[in-house]
Parts: sequence; structure tokens; C-alpha cells
Amino acid sequence: MTEDRGLPDGKSTTIATIENHMEPSQTIAIQYLREENAFVTSGIRIHFDEREILIPAYLVIMDLNLMGAIVSTILEKISQAHDMDTAFFYARRFDVLDKTYGMEVYGDYIKLFEPVD
Repeated sequence: MTEDRGLPDGKSTTIATIENHMEPSQTIAIQYLREENAFVTSGIRIHFDEREILIPAYLVIMDLNLMGAIVSTILEKISQAHDMDTAFFYARRFDVLDKTYGMEVYGDYIKLFEPVD
């Protein structure tokens, strides 16, 4: 079931949630942001005071489970840094299942992308 939620323009639909298995109260919603044709997390800023992640729709369409795994992995790293009271920084590049991804600041978000080499 989907529901419309909290982005300022009201043009978002929650399509999934990810729960931190180590801290179940830390739930992150994945929402579709129509005007960006992208999916965005909602909850990282609230729980960890870090930028939300923006994932272009074409990346999600290619493999929804992979994108969920990427967000879950990032959420776990943010949570661990928070629990240890250390600084967290989004990786500029990282590998998942033999593919390289990058992250860059994009307005109020951190945007996931596939680097072109």
C-alpha cells in the first residue's frame, strides 16, 4: 500500500520502507518524487541529520532489489557512525555486485549515479 507523505510539494508517494534491524525505530521511507523523476529517502535527516538520498528512476527500474540493498547498506553505515558518535561521510564511489556507483551533492540531497568512465 502506498501513501502520500511529507515532501514540501505534496507530490510524493511512499513505495517502500527500510527498517534498521539494529534500531527498529529508525525507519526510512522510499518515496517517488515526480518532479525529479526519482526516488528519494525520507527519514535520514530526521534520524541522523544527514542528507537524504536521491536515486534517479532509471536506476531503480533496472533493479529495485539492488537499490534497496544499496540504501540499506548506507543506512547501516550512517547508524553505526551515529551509535559510535563519529562523523559519517557519503562515499564518493563504491562498488556493489561488481558495479561502481557514485554519490554527489544535488541540492538538499545526495544523488546516486552510475559513473561514466
